[in-house]
Amino acid sequence: MAEKHPLPPDSLSFGSYGTEQKRLKLEDKVLQQPGKGHLDPHNAPPSRVVHARAVPDGCTHTLLVNVLSQFGKIGYVTMMPKLRQSLVEFEKIEDAIACVTHCQQHQIFIMDRQVYFNYSTSSEITRSPYGVVPNNTAPDPNEPPENHILLFTIFNPLYPITVDVIRTICTPYGFVQRIVIFRKNGLQVLVEFDSNHSAQRAKQQLDGADIYAGCCTLKIEFARTNKLNVFKNDDMTCDYTVQGQRLQSNFPRVPPMQQQQQQMRPFSTSPYAPQPTNSAPFVGTQAVAGSGSVIMLYGLDRNFNCDHVFNLLCSYGNVLKVKLLVNKPGTAMVHMDSPQGARNAIQYLHGQKIMKQTLELNFSRHSYIADYSQSDTLPDGSPCWKDFSQSRNNRFLTAEGTSKNRIVGPGAIMHFYNSPPDSTEDKLKAVFINVNAPPPKEIRFFSQGSLAKSATGLMEWSDTETALEAFILANHQQVYSQSTQAYTFKLAFSNNTSLEQQHLPGSGSTNSLS
Repeated sequence: MAEKHPLPPDSLSFGSYGTEQKRLKLEDKVLQQPGKGHLDPHNAPPSRVVHARAVPDGCTHTLLVNVLSQFGKIGYVTMMPKLRQSLVEFEKIEDAIACVTHCQQHQIFIMDRQVYFNYSTSSEITRSPYGVVPNNTAPDPNEPPENHILLFTIFNPLYPITVDVIRTICTPYGFVQRIVIFRKNGLQVLVEFDSNHSAQRAKQQLDGADIYAGCCTLKIEFARTNKLNVFKNDDMTCDYTVQGQRLQSNFPRVPPMQQQQQQMRPFSTSPYAPQPTNSAPFVGTQAVAGSGSVIMLYGLDRNFNCDHVFNLLCSYGNVLKVKLLVNKPGTAMVHMDSPQGARNAIQYLHGQKIMKQTLELNFSRHSYIADYSQSDTLPDGSPCWKDFSQSRNNRFLTAEGTSKNRIVGPGAIMHFYNSPPDSTEDKLKAVFINVNAPPPKEIRFFSQGSLAKSATGLMEWSDTETALEAFILANHQQVYSQSTQAYTFKLAFSNNTSLEQQHLPGSGSTNSLS
């Protein structure tokens, strides 16, 4: 279904449709008349403006910008949903060239559809003075008529969405009568307002915004139904017009990425979302320089895959997603589950040497890593993007795990645990050799009873750089006992300065025991 964007005059980021649609139609005519001195729009010379084709329905400015901003800073975007096209203006022509060059060699998928990119014949996008849709734009016959009920489609829902959340963001624009949350085409919500005017205001202000920073992006359209039927009041459905209505909480629990930034703000302050108003309630916060949950890593070995990057960072916080940039070998983006986890990783890993390279970590300007149904492959055949949000190898998932895992920087001595109880020095060294990792020069087992379920102890390498390489390559390898039972072999850096230092399990001298 084509989407319509009636926007307020103070919102300039959504651009103007009419002029660009006419120009694209002219470009199609030029394409049919080669040899007359006109530019072929599919073979145009480099320009700061990139033309995107086959843009899927429901793709928002926020999603498109997050996919393309890896190539450089974007200055302006114009969406043309009826044509399934978009124009993206980079601030530097070099960034536009990097984008088009990459897309000519690799496929880019947005919302499960491949999107095609080439240079535009324009050097810049024409800005509308008011950022509104011209009155002479032909209405889409498939567009639902204006209604007092809105259909919300929520993309990238990283956090729970309840009727309280939806009512909180909608209340400033009118009285909310009923809410129904359901899953048909992804996560969707029907919201019934008291009037068409209230629904139109909410659509104008909320369409394209993020409920939480970098996620839970809203696509809003008028619904085709005229009334919602609600039979019970709970987290998924609620009728606020009946007696004994659900009592709204102040606001749902602040998600992990925002526990450090609880200041209430109306919208994500991205230039590609509607501008905030003082009356609106909480709809997320914006990552700023020196904060946020997404970090950039530079100086990685080109043979590293997403699992290696996860191994590197999992001791400093839970890892949600990892993306290795195929157009920038040795570079990765990592989404931690909290700003504190990102700060821990930067504090303890920035400047560390690994495989004769120096790691550089800093905060990314992105607030999240977009999902990809398909992605490019790395030299080892693995995908360049991976979701670790459900991985059991994350070490801070529970209060117990958090209390046992102490944050320790890299060193030459590591604690190993969850190894088969019949482990020997030769078997453990083989774990490293099998993955081309340097084996430890010495291993010390802790005393275990005959009924011990696993073996644990300390390992020592010649220096920190060698130990860090072994940590990345061998951590979380599957090791089998004589009875063929599988164990996930785990490593953690230790505070011990030598193997002779006495160690008592649980004394706090190691990074992790869980």
